[in-house]
Amino acid sequence: MNDSQLIDGIRKFLNGDRGVSPVIAVALLILIAIGFAVAIQGVGSDLIGSVQEPPEASIEDNPEKDNIRLTVENVQNADELRILLDGDEIDSGDGSLDPQTGDSTLISYSGIGAQTGSEISVVAVDFPDNERVVYSYTVSENANV
Repeated sequence: MNDSQLIDGIRKFLNGDRGVSPVIAVALLILIAIGFAVAIQGVGSDLIGSVQEPPEASIEDNPEKDNIRLTVENVQNADELRILLDGDEIDSGDGSLDPQTGDSTLISYSGIGAQTGSEISVVAVDFPDNERVVYSYTVSENANV
């Protein structure tokens, strides 16, 4: 085989009408599309699986002149309930709530240092760092503080 025959063979190869059958091309495109769909679905399900519902709780209160009784009605997605006075956590000895339905605690306004206008709130916590205020009460002027 000489050089001119080699060059003619390359020209015929490059200019030829041979190609992939349309059926095979469509099948390959469908397989590639399915592959992309599976990859996107896998990534999407990981993202969706990591999203959690925020913690939630229902608290019933019974305010009186010098104290307030807080009772847990129900809890969803909360590992802990924290009681706060004006944004600062109250020591557990002065009143804590177990995240169990029916648990109750009595908080004395004077015992925690509350004043007229102070805000007592309950925060539901879902570890490691998801928090939500689920109850809030402002101490009224009629309270014995």
